[in-house]
Formats: sequence, structure tokens, C-alpha cells
Amino acid sequence: MDAAILRALEHIRCPFFDIFFSVFTALGEELIIAAIIAVIYLCFSKRLGEQALVTVLSASCITTAVKSGVQRLRPYVAGDVTRVDIDNPFVSTVDLDADMSFPSGHATATSGFFGTVALYLRRALPSVLCAVFVLLVMLSRLYFGVHYPTDVLCGLLIGAGCAALWQLIYTKWRGARLYIYLGIAVCTLPLLFWERIGTTSMFEISAMTLATAIGLLIEDKFIRFEDTKKWLHRLFRLLITVCIAAIPYLILHFALPEGNWSSFCTYFATLLAAMTLAPLTFKKLKI
Repeated sequence: MDAAILRALEHIRCPFFDIFFSVFTALGEELIIAAIIAVIYLCFSKRLGEQALVTVLSASCITTAVKSGVQRLRPYVAGDVTRVDIDNPFVSTVDLDADMSFPSGHATATSGFFGTVALYLRRALPSVLCAVFVLLVMLSRLYFGVHYPTDVLCGLLIGAGCAALWQLIYTKWRGARLYIYLGIAVCTLPLLFWERIGTTSMFEISAMTLATAIGLLIEDKFIRFEDTKKWLHRLFRLLITVCIAAIPYLILHFALPEGNWSSFCTYFATLLAAMTLAPLTFKKLKI
């Protein structure tokens, strides 16, 4: 059934659909979702941004661990379908890991993020739009031949499930939410020493989860910056955060040798600085 669905989509390929689905695949990229969450957290709604952050990263931890453990070949590698070759600064199907098909990271990130938005807003129209967007991102991965239907369905279940779980935690056990998130981050560390699961992606997501967990706890206990409605302040917040994050990233990127632990340290230091020093600067500058 998986291969049959992909072959059916292969028959409708055309230049228009290549562009159409490229847009949704680009907007479903984990880095794009992360950037959107960062903007929400820093500039618009700290509450929504925080919940979206912990949802997407905890869901991505699960997906990355399963990907690394299962190591399912992508459809075009297995010979079940051809791949649509696209390679530009926004979308690329030519540099993917051949054996990281199951589950879909795009489906996980988008369903986790938009599921959180829908549960937070609790209005019919935004919820429908969120669902449509997630489905189009999932469909784009099938159209390009880089995932099986079961890959995106599993990613959807992980992302939506984490969104529902974190909604419950934020509603019932808000005071413990960051400690629960820290516990999830700590649980990723032993996986790094498991040869099959300790991939580069696992090191990166573990570092990001641990850094954001510690950063959110520090911010919540000692800094507590507030939302702003001034657009100039929002712009300054973004510029400050980028500059603060760039310093440890550039230093460690060029100073450390290549390797998984170097990547771990670089991601950890970069995000921890962004999660703590940037909000502290906001408060000091009163922006």
C-alpha cells in the first residue's frame, strides 16, 4: 500500500506541483519551524512560544531516536519510486540521509507546532487551517518520494500526541512543566552512547533539548522577561538574540574539531546563551 500510494502521486508530477509542494516542504523544515517558534517566544507570546518549543523538541527527540534505531531506507533508495530532485537554499531532496525515512521529521515538527497553536487558540478556523497546512506538508514529502505514507503518519502521531500531552501538562501541572521537560532532555543523554542511535542528528537534538530546558528554567526562575507590543522592540530583540547566539557558535565552530561531541557542545552553548543572555539583555535595556 505504501509503494502504491507513492506511485500514484508519481503520475501527477508536473512543474506546477513541484513548486507548489516545494513551498510547503520549505515551510515544514525543522529549522523554519524553529525560527517561527523563536520569533513567537521572543516577540509575541512567551507563553505560546515556550509550549511550542517544548512540544516540538520533545517530539523531535522521539522521532530522531526512532529514525536512528530503525534506519528505514527512503522510498527512492529502496527503488519503490523515483525522487523529485530539488536543491536550492530553501528545499533540498538530494542531501538527505538515505536510511532516515521513518518517521518523518517534517510531519513531526509541523504537527507538533500547529497542534500546539490549535490547542492554544481553541478556535475553529485557525484549527482547520493548521490541520490543512500539516496535511499539505505531509503530502509534499510523499510527492517528492522521500517518505512513505507510514513515515508521515507516524510523524503525525508523534507530533500531535506530544502537542496533546504538553497541553495537558500546561493545564494540570504547569508548575512542574519545565522539570518534566528537563527530565526528557536528560533521558536523551544515554542514547548518545548507544552506537546505533547515537547519530549526528541525535547528538544535535539532545544538545538543543538540554540547552533549552536549562535555559527555560533559568529564565523562569531568575529573569522573567515580558511580552512586548512595540514593533521596534521586537526587532531589537531578534537582532540581540542573533548576535548573542552567533558569538559562541562561531567561536566553537572554528575552535573545536569535527565530531559529534563538538557539535553537541556548539549547539548547547549557542542555545543556552540565546535562552538566558538575550532575555536578560531585554530586561536590562527595558525592551
